[in-house]
Amino acid sequence: MWAWGAIVALILIGLSSRGGFGVANEALRQQFSAQPTPAVPAPELEPPQLDIASLPPALQDAARELLASLKQGSAGRPVEPAVESASLRVEVRELRRTAAGLQIRGEVTNLSRRTLEVPISAFELRDSTGASYLAGGGASASLRPGQRTPLELTVPLPEGRGLLLITNLPPDQPVEQRLIAFET
Repeated sequence: MWAWGAIVALILIGLSSRGGFGVANEALRQQFSAQPTPAVPAPELEPPQLDIASLPPALQDAARELLASLKQGSAGRPVEPAVESASLRVEVRELRRTAAGLQIRGEVTNLSRRTLEVPISAFELRDSTGASYLAGGGASASLRPGQRTPLELTVPLPEGRGLLLITNLPPDQPVEQRLIAFET
């Protein structure tokens, strides 16, 4: 009887080491880079409102805690940890400063009833000055209904700027997630 228990335990350990019951996929682990900002910004590229004063009172304390954690070199939780579109949930669990920039770690889950192709191009980062950051390449993750995969993005975000994650996976409407707000 104990032998069967050991076999089941080994199988569960094997599954958990691959990222849980999700997909171990490197496609959504990318380095983002700043994109040229147009001389005359289009209306959709206006700088996002990411100052702490513009947040609801319940989020202002979370924003200040995150800034303090990042200044101390620790990881912190984003201002808005999760957003959902009709077919995709994006959850950011941790933000951390590294030598390469700001590391964003979380997970993407397929909420739909069909298999989704989630390209890295579905994610855009925009800072409080309006600068846009995109990943290169055409990598994507294929997710069956209910399946999840890790999301790990690194962006060269200068100190003192707020950060917005925009997820755009048509036909869903884009969703915005405030990650960092700054003190004015």
